Amino acid sequence: MRREVAEARKSAETDRPTNGPAPSSSPHTPEAVPLSSALVAALRENLESGGQSMVFLNRRGFHNFLQCHICGNVIACPNCSVSMTFHLRDRSLRCHYCGNHDSAPDKCPECDGYGLQGQGFGTERLTQTLAAMMPTARIERMDSDTSGLRGARARMLAELRAGEIDILVGTQMITKGFDFPGVTLAAVVNADLALNMPDFRSAERTFQLLTQVAGRAGRGERAGRVIIQTYAPNHYSIRAAKDQDYARFMRRELQLRRDLMYPPSARLAMVRIEGAEPRLVMRLAEQVAKSLAQSATLEGLRVLGPAPAPIERIKQRYRWQVMVKSRELKPMREALAAMRAEVGPVAERDDVYLAIDIDPVRML
Repeated sequence: MRREVAEARKSAETDRPTNGPAPSSSPHTPEAVPLSSALVAALRENLESGGQSMVFLNRRGFHNFLQCHICGNVIACPNCSVSMTFHLRDRSLRCHYCGNHDSAPDKCPECDGYGLQGQGFGTERLTQTLAAMMPTARIERMDSDTSGLRGARARMLAELRAGEIDILVGTQMITKGFDFPGVTLAAVVNADLALNMPDFRSAERTFQLLTQVAGRAGRGERAGRVIIQTYAPNHYSIRAAKDQDYARFMRRELQLRRDLMYPPSARLAMVRIEGAEPRLVMRLAEQVAKSLAQSATLEGLRVLGPAPAPIERIKQRYRWQVMVKSRELKPMREALAAMRAEVGPVAERDDVYLAIDIDPVRML
């Protein structure tokens, strides 16, 4: 088995793909997706040679959001502080956090004008763009929108194994554990999406994801090829994934973790404060930080915050957080216990949820 890992950088000057369909002003029709010429050429070449391709994009839906070009309004979820994702199949707007959904309006709900336009793209729009570019290709999409029905995912995997699918487009579910000898090209679109997440593990997760995608190609007798399309081709995690250089990535990442006092060089705790009343949540978060600050030292224990969570509101509950770093676990536990004894009764009285997550996996 041999793999060739290539890198293709998207053009920042235009969002119109090579040989793609012309853009449309309606949010309900297929538009061009910014695909590099190298990626498009590789997909066509692989199709002509009889190989199968997998195209990974870790974002589902057709458009990331709808925005009015008249007043600038973005249609947001009424329950969460995120925009609603537009899905073309049922012409709906959906929140991927709370599940709220509604029909996509024709007019802007803010200014009542006909200025709504789709922004960004997900797997649904990417699939339609690839179908317009390569009309003879048999293309399937695997994400939580298409594989939710019983047996749908198993059917697609069986068809891929039988050679009945030329290009499989999907989210993270297509990257893990599959062994399909016919797949000779694996492509990643928007490889740097995870790098922009407010999480100290973002580089690690990007490296992990790209190496997983790379492992899908070239598992049979034919050599495999991987194309990584990114706006950040010089980022150390992407360069290391491109070269399959685990040791180089680990050296750089571990040095950054030591310098910034993050695991595994330190212990981390996240205090999460949630409630329906924003003023009470903010006030309790300030009390949490003040209590913890009494135990803070420059080298031993550090307190970061309070601050709103990256997604401040989910399911109509407001979220704040305080982060604690410590070289040793014992002083951090003692500081957290003292804080809970002091602030816990206040949280219970105000009906505010107070949780302590030591060595948290998720930072959002």
